[in-house]
Amino acid sequence: MPDHKLGSNHTFSDLMKAYKADPQADDDAHFLLYRGEELLALCLRYKFNPKPGEVWVGDETKVARRGESLAALKDKKALPLYYSPRNRNLYEFKGQQLIIDDTTDPKELAQRKGPVPLSRIVVLKKA
Repeated sequence: MPDHKLGSNHTFSDLMKAYKADPQADDDAHFLLYRGEELLALCLRYKFNPKPGEVWVGDETKVARRGESLAALKDKKALPLYYSPRNRNLYEFKGQQLIIDDTTDPKELAQRKGPVPLSRIVVLKKA
């Protein structure tokens, strides 16, 4: 894992290189960096994840599968979080995050208004 300082800024491609992450296709889960089945880091953008404490997982098959893998880490593994706020291209390092909860409840999903339909919400907490 790279030795990034809290508040440091990075491009998505620099993060992919730093973590030696697998290249991603258009239909992949761009909120995650991964190598094979190993989840390496969270890369959240405001447009798709307006709350840095929640991962809004889309309902496309590959994306939903990665969201399920992320939820399975609940209380098991912390992941580094990089967040790109509104109108920014860079991702700011926010520190290590634990997965503390998730939901697939349609009522909860309907309360989030995003650009894509959701399959799951994963809740994060600073480690």
